[in-house]
Amino acid sequence: MSRSGERSEGGRIETTSLPAVAARAIAPLPQGYAEILDHTVATLSADGRVEALWLSGSLGRGVADAGSDLDLVVTVADDSRDDFVTSAATTWAFLDPVISYEMPGLPGSFVLTTADGLRVDAVLEATSDIAETPYRHRVPVFDRRHDATSPPTVVDAQRGPDAQRMEAIALEFARQLAIFPDAVVARYDWLLGQEAVHNYRRVLYELYVESNQPLPPMGVKQWSAKLTAAQRDRLASLQVPAADERSVVAAMQQVQRVIRAEGRTIVEAAGAIWPEDAVRAGLARWQARGVDAG
Repeated sequence: MSRSGERSEGGRIETTSLPAVAARAIAPLPQGYAEILDHTVATLSADGRVEALWLSGSLGRGVADAGSDLDLVVTVADDSRDDFVTSAATTWAFLDPVISYEMPGLPGSFVLTTADGLRVDAVLEATSDIAETPYRHRVPVFDRRHDATSPPTVVDAQRGPDAQRMEAIALEFARQLAIFPDAVVARYDWLLGQEAVHNYRRVLYELYVESNQPLPPMGVKQWSAKLTAAQRDRLASLQVPAADERSVVAAMQQVQRVIRAEGRTIVEAAGAIWPEDAVRAGLARWQARGVDAG
């Protein structure tokens, strides 16, 4: 594979042909990504349909780390979009991907994984899309457009917690509370019980994240970064059950008590309504099955 980079003392391939801002953006990525980007630049810059290449995602936001993907936006001429969509799968063949599939609802955009396990997400846009693109956080790699329309200015909404979302999460908690005694305990389905505990941990996590708004844009892999230290400690302290009655029931007792206390406080602090009647109905099913909810 030809490339324009050089290997540093630490073994990482450093690019020498990229704009400084792009080189800085990919610096946190593991070894191998710089070589992929060099090869991508060489391939796409030789394609007359491609007008620009950008870094996006966490790279575009300047918050990439060793767990980030190589997120790209490929800009093609308006009259080349359909042709590029048709040939997009073969366009990316130079990476020899072991996983390659088109993003649902985004023709010509691909999710790729190389034989080394490196991950590339490539979104396709036409030049006329840039004025209203949702991919506003981006760093240019190359741009040879004659009419260099800029992406819309990024305006980070400074919203606080969404009370309606919190109410919906809390109501789902209450609904599941009523299901557990009958679907899990009465059926002795402790594998399902493990999943029920996991779902409740997710309820608490989502309440935490919503309570921390506004947060900067972050993907799912920034899981723990959306939490405070105390919230991380609380989730880490919750029991992870084995697939047996004693373990599942104990873990469910613990997590639902935390949600009823701490989760309720979070919901009400955001000005949202805690669904107390629905929670009590769920607890009635626990009592009917002889399970102590505390």
